[in-house]
Amino acid sequence: MVYKWSQEDTRDLEIRPIDEAETIPARWFTSPAMHEVDREGVLAKSWLYIGHESQLCKRGDYFVDSILGRPILVVKNLDDQIICFSNVCRHRGGPLATSSGSSRVLRCAYHAWSYNLDGQLIGAPKFDGVKNFDQSQCRLPRYRMENFDGFLFVNFSGNAPPLREHLSGISETISPIDLNAMRFQKRVVYEVKCNWKVYIDNYMEGYHIQSVHPKLARILDVAGYKTVIENNKVLQYGPLASEDNPYHTGGAAYYYQIFPNLMLNILPGRVQVNSILPVDADRCLTVFDLYLSETDPQKLAERLRDDLEVSDLVQKEDISICERVQEGLKSGTYNKGRICVSEELGVWAFQNNLRKAYSHISSQKP
Repeated sequence: MVYKWSQEDTRDLEIRPIDEAETIPARWFTSPAMHEVDREGVLAKSWLYIGHESQLCKRGDYFVDSILGRPILVVKNLDDQIICFSNVCRHRGGPLATSSGSSRVLRCAYHAWSYNLDGQLIGAPKFDGVKNFDQSQCRLPRYRMENFDGFLFVNFSGNAPPLREHLSGISETISPIDLNAMRFQKRVVYEVKCNWKVYIDNYMEGYHIQSVHPKLARILDVAGYKTVIENNKVLQYGPLASEDNPYHTGGAAYYYQIFPNLMLNILPGRVQVNSILPVDADRCLTVFDLYLSETDPQKLAERLRDDLEVSDLVQKEDISICERVQEGLKSGTYNKGRICVSEELGVWAFQNNLRKAYSHISSQKP
């Protein structure tokens, strides 16, 4: 399915000053063909968050996932290197693993072909009679993966800029909060009946906090809320109203959106990672990973419980409104809207990053 770029699209790709700007059109949120553009033209070419090195404590530990329809297996090999392979056997496409675990050998769940932790085939049962088959030349495909302060990212195109460049400036801005001190605690995945861009648009502004998130509005000092554009990143900064809150801390919250699909909610002692992955034009997955730096077991359990309670409430409130917005975008009664200059700077920045990506894609010859 190929999206056919029209003259109307060309007009909608134009980047305008915020006080003159319109939102991107409804068809870019609802078209199945545009879903393919987003998945392969935008997301697959960028860095995508997949997990954390603390999930792989010892040699042979691995975890599995599926990102943009691509099964992956991330493993710590015998040299303590973390590698990301395609979780697809070279025999007939079976999975090397169906769940996370630990092993010195990766053995396909379908026909028991086995590979070492560097992806080399070391066993193909009953294949002795097969001619012109060189087992030494059979290896699992390996994806480009890089590590940022313990957080792991994959790039399927193989030619994205270095990850440090992609995430530059974050560590310095949030100091003295230290990302290296964070340890993975729990993953929660929500399926949302809206386009992935609807969910991120919602994240990009505090305009809706008072009406959609009354509890969160009491935690944040809304009057001190501000938004800063930093190239491929948008930072929303919100001072915490007091230390008497479910996060048990003062200071401030740093809400980062890194184009295209990553959100980092960074507060003293914690990081909440949101990776938004499209399923189709009308559905996305919100992959929510929670990290804490607390080491005392009792305090850690309390922090985890309270953080999950707040995050689950906020997620469900956002899901409810985003699903209604998707219905509105499909209604046929809405095309584009205007941007609130004082409240929607982040939406304007995110949608302009989309325009830049779409402009590049639409200019390429088939």
